[in-house]
Amino acid sequence: MKFKFYYFLLIIYTLFTSCSNEDDIFDLNTRFYSDVHKSASARDLLGTWAIFNIEFNGKFSPVPVNYQDCGRDYLVFLENGIYKEYVYQNSDCTYISNTLNWSLENGVIILSNQLNQSEELAVTKLTNNELVFKTRFDVDSDGNLDILKAFLKPYTPIEIDLISDTFARNQAIEYKNILSYTWDVYTGNQEFIAYEIYRSSGTNCSKSNAILIETILDVNTAIFTDLLPPNVERLCYFLRIKIKDNVLGESDLQTLDTYTLEATPVNLNVPQVINNTIHLNWEKSEMPYFLYYEISYSNFAPNISGFGEQNIDVIKITDKNVTSFIDQNPPYLEKPYYKINVYDIFGNKTYDSYDNYTVTREVDYKRDEIFNMNSVLSYAINPNKPIIYFFGYESNESNAIKIHRFNYETNKTEAISDISPNTYTNLPIETFTSNYGEEIFLENGGELQVYNANTLKFKYNLKPNTIGSIHDFMFTTSGFWTFTDSNHIYTYSRNNGNLTLINKKPHFTGFQPNNNYSIFEIKNNQLLVGHKNESNSILYNINSNGFLSEVKTVAINISENEKRNANYNAAANFIINFNEKQLFSTNNFSALASFNQPNFASGVSIDGQNIYGSNNNPNWSVNDDGQQKKEAIIYNRNTQQIQNFMTKGYPHIIFENYKGEIVSISSGMRRENLKNNINNKADIFLEIIR
Repeated sequence: MKFKFYYFLLIIYTLFTSCSNEDDIFDLNTRFYSDVHKSASARDLLGTWAIFNIEFNGKFSPVPVNYQDCGRDYLVFLENGIYKEYVYQNSDCTYISNTLNWSLENGVIILSNQLNQSEELAVTKLTNNELVFKTRFDVDSDGNLDILKAFLKPYTPIEIDLISDTFARNQAIEYKNILSYTWDVYTGNQEFIAYEIYRSSGTNCSKSNAILIETILDVNTAIFTDLLPPNVERLCYFLRIKIKDNVLGESDLQTLDTYTLEATPVNLNVPQVINNTIHLNWEKSEMPYFLYYEISYSNFAPNISGFGEQNIDVIKITDKNVTSFIDQNPPYLEKPYYKINVYDIFGNKTYDSYDNYTVTREVDYKRDEIFNMNSVLSYAINPNKPIIYFFGYESNESNAIKIHRFNYETNKTEAISDISPNTYTNLPIETFTSNYGEEIFLENGGELQVYNANTLKFKYNLKPNTIGSIHDFMFTTSGFWTFTDSNHIYTYSRNNGNLTLINKKPHFTGFQPNNNYSIFEIKNNQLLVGHKNESNSILYNINSNGFLSEVKTVAINISENEKRNANYNAAANFIINFNEKQLFSTNNFSALASFNQPNFASGVSIDGQNIYGSNNNPNWSVNDDGQQKKEAIIYNRNTQQIQNFMTKGYPHIIFENYKGEIVSISSGMRRENLKNNINNKADIFLEIIR
């Protein structure tokens, strides 16, 4: 099968479509080979030629220039046996090309393709200035071959810049997030000098402030990757093509905003917990613009948002070759999610979740200090032991509501209540010691559930039969059980699981909601009853038989509620309203000096001289933008001086224990309070501040 060995014959044959010549095949071949220049030299053939004239049946016709700005179509014989031809397609000088193999044998040029198809050109004349050959071509499309004679001269093509417009961002998938550019290879006939890459940076990047960053001398290298760009928001590149004695052209400025690049993630391997440390390791980043690895932890899984979500940075590692880290100070958080992000020099970071990468791992770890509750509804402090009782929801699959006895010296939960209340209570649990031993009391539906304080085994319910709704209760130093409801204060005696009413007295005439009629026992067998919405409180005496007598109304507002916002200090004889930062003397019931800090007090020293708290506002955000600090504040009432102590967690409740130690009930993550459950993860623990 014959093939068309050069495209331009498809165009110029139209010059002769009105002519015909009927030859049989024998006569055609005889005429084709009749005057071959058998001594033609391949060396003389090398170079670039263009057809200026065509002869057919003795008729000469000039070959026109179709696009003046582009010049003639041309063909090239190369030393390596490669034949090329170029035919311009439009005034923009875009072209089609054809590449074949060539050889010269006895004056006949043989053109062939990879399918072993071939055509012959019979050379009749070859000098330095002229090439004449014959070719067989069906000029009139009658199915018979005709002989054409082409007259060629050496030709220097007009160098057309067909490269600059091809300069563009590398679209190969592996270069998606790399500053890489490609272009078409220069195939012109001039001596190639270089490709030059220029770069400009900044918001106003332009060619005028661009600098040369790469010179490529290999004509066949048509790719550039910028591995050392500046860390700016915008980069611009352009290509300049240089040939001998000339600049062929240069591309338009290619602008790229670096924030559009995506950092490449690395896989985080399964962490190991060894003693009290967490060992992390990961794959090495191959990202060319690597800046650092960032290790962080969170209380939420990646791509899951929720109230209280927090992401805490642990360390930044700037050495790409470092692929491991030991967290020797793991978070005070049950089963934290550890994550690795990779940052590039442009400030881009990897995502928190991928389909084909694992960048986050939940670590099965919990510090011994953290007790097994994710929500603490109330607590009671043992005044003589390193024991605190917590009432709340357990952080296990059952999420049961229980009482825990926790030893904060051994960090052990020593006992868990064997039953759960069937109703919710606003009153905090209490611990009292009587002739029945140390017990835990939990108000539940108008009754008191009684537990053994050591074992937390349920004993029985104490029911004050004359009371519908218990607002507050306490066990007095004189041995009586005292209750309030919305109308009265009551005293009872107890015989194991039975309460017997001794006396009751009315308190406030105006009804106040919210179960906040509170009782405080002060000195000299006196009881003080108040409500946060009442500006005054009522003072009662209780005699040795448990009978009450109203003494007077005193100008003390008690802001106590289920959050224990008020406290009586027996050593210094005052009642403190923590929220209002106000103290009242229980000697003469006058207001004492207020205090400015801590902004959110929660405890008082045993001697009444120091006020404990923090400046963490419960209304602040508990997400990443929260302003809370891991800091305890102690205010000395005598010196009016403030001391600040760094803490391991965020302080919520601070108290002085029986040893004189300052203890904080803290959370490892930001919380509004101890009650709020954030993603079912425990993070509450006790720490000794001083």
